[in-house]
Amino acid sequence: MYLIIIIIIFNILIYFLNNRISIFLDLYDKPDKLRKLHKTKVPLTGGIIVLLNAIMALIITLIGQFNYQKTILFEKELDLVILLVSILVIFLIGFIDDKYNISANKRLVFTLIILFPIIFLSENLIIKQVEVSFLEQVYSLPLSFSILWTVLCFLLFINAFNMFDGINYQAGCYSIYLCLFFLLNDCFNLFFLFILIGLIFFIILNHNYKSFLGDSGTYLLAFIFGYFFIKFYNQVDYIKTDQILLFMIIPGIDLIRLFILRISRGLNPFSPDRNHFHHIMLKKFNLLQTNIIIQSLIIIPSMLGYYFGYTYIFFIAQMIIYFYFVLFKKM
Repeated sequence: MYLIIIIIIFNILIYFLNNRISIFLDLYDKPDKLRKLHKTKVPLTGGIIVLLNAIMALIITLIGQFNYQKTILFEKELDLVILLVSILVIFLIGFIDDKYNISANKRLVFTLIILFPIIFLSENLIIKQVEVSFLEQVYSLPLSFSILWTVLCFLLFINAFNMFDGINYQAGCYSIYLCLFFLLNDCFNLFFLFILIGLIFFIILNHNYKSFLGDSGTYLLAFIFGYFFIKFYNQVDYIKTDQILLFMIIPGIDLIRLFILRISRGLNPFSPDRNHFHHIMLKKFNLLQTNIIIQSLIIIPSMLGYYFGYTYIFFIAQMIIYFYFVLFKKM
């Protein structure tokens, strides 16, 4: 209980320092009347909130050995150090983009440069096999392909998560749901407790247009969730590839649709537009309704698939509902 109080006090302090942090770093998302329709500049401090909570959790774990022997995810202390450094570097890539608006190609190159050593140096962070809950056969992957596949999975989810963040609450609520999933499965609880409480304070700021996640936040959160899903998958035997897919498929399929749409129009697949799933939904529903529908489309199938199986049924349901909303302009 005392630990929760400490985490809350820590985040209250960050909450009240939010404006000062944005002023000190001169870090804002400014409206452009094209894609960014908010009326005033908004601090891009969401990533900093997540970063500070992640660092604090890892430092407490490293110094105090809190719950260290009980976790199955980190057999070596060096692995925790690698995670800490990785989080800092991934955050820095997003931060530089928030600050200086670097090109998508440069972000991609920087991300690739950091992902390969992270995967090589970390324990159990390579996807060596594909195991589907409704199939008996386990598909083993050659080492060279498994490394490339792991990097590709990270890249897809990082970019999908980044594109998923386009309206208030959406990425924050999705991240809260993933934190709760890891907490309910007793997966590195201290870390995800810090992230969860930090996200709750971020949502409060986001509600009042006092903070956006920015690329630093989306990159960092996507890396964290991708990292722990792979660790979790490799070190327990009760979660399968298809079950993880249900948690990630809506941001993922929207990324693929947008890439195909942009390429078909002769555009860079990373070029920004207002054709995202949430933009389409906002033409039919208000902000609250849009968030409820999109979150439900992720939460309900993924929970049912995880606890009861029959993932192919819930996947088909997700795709039917998603494409119904995307293809039919009028309700």
